[in-house]
Amino acid sequence: MIRIDSGGVSFAYELSGTGAKGTVVLLNGVAMSIAHWKPVAAALAEAGFRVLCHDFRGQLLSDKPAGPYSLELHARDLAHLLDALGLEGKAHLVGTSYGAEVALCFARDFPERSASLCMVDGVCEADAVLRAAVESWKRAAAAGPSLFYRTILPWNYSSAWLDANAAAVAAREAAMASLPVSWFEAFIELCDAFLAIDLRKDLGRVACPTLVVAAGLDILKGPRYARVMAEGIARARYAEIPEAGHAAVIEKPDEVSRLVLGFLDGIR
Repeated sequence: MIRIDSGGVSFAYELSGTGAKGTVVLLNGVAMSIAHWKPVAAALAEAGFRVLCHDFRGQLLSDKPAGPYSLELHARDLAHLLDALGLEGKAHLVGTSYGAEVALCFARDFPERSASLCMVDGVCEADAVLRAAVESWKRAAAAGPSLFYRTILPWNYSSAWLDANAAAVAAREAAMASLPVSWFEAFIELCDAFLAIDLRKDLGRVACPTLVVAAGLDILKGPRYARVMAEGIARARYAEIPEAGHAAVIEKPDEVSRLVLGFLDGIR
């Protein structure tokens, strides 16, 4: 992990791969960090892509300046980061959940820099249930680490994954206590940025080839949201990972990698 100052904010990032097939940017979910992408990043790098991962402003390894944040601000941050790293030309955008929504904003606002768009478990709007879930996360983040983790847990993982990973869940819950207060404060800012989402009207402005991926067991941002985006974006394809919960990148990294690589190979 390396740090770079861009636009007055210090970002943590990692670059891997040769770039023979171009650059892929992997964009985090709201509570993720660079390490969560490791299996997917490794598969893409092995296939010949240069892979950029970074933590957004407000996330674990990057600076956490005062808000407000916005999806559009993260998209601009990415443009500045690409410039700072000398990564010219178009990049393939792959985001999950919050990162998928940032990727959608980037493809809309920077079409000249967007080679393709892949959104995993993202949305372009939020209904009352999704908003209520995120509001509960905000309150839990202000209340304490253990309550916070237990509040977000059932929204993010499938029953089978939770059963198979009980020890990892317990270890992660314990680790949450070591996070600084600033992480939880910034998480609330990130949630507020998501709650301002209003992107359905902009779907027609996305011009690059697009893959929309849904997790079949996702109770937070499931297939019905994905189908709206797949129908609203020209040249969009829809794919589903049937046995995964919302955190498909963590539950089924090999399947995510297979879908992304198949999509990228198909548009070359």
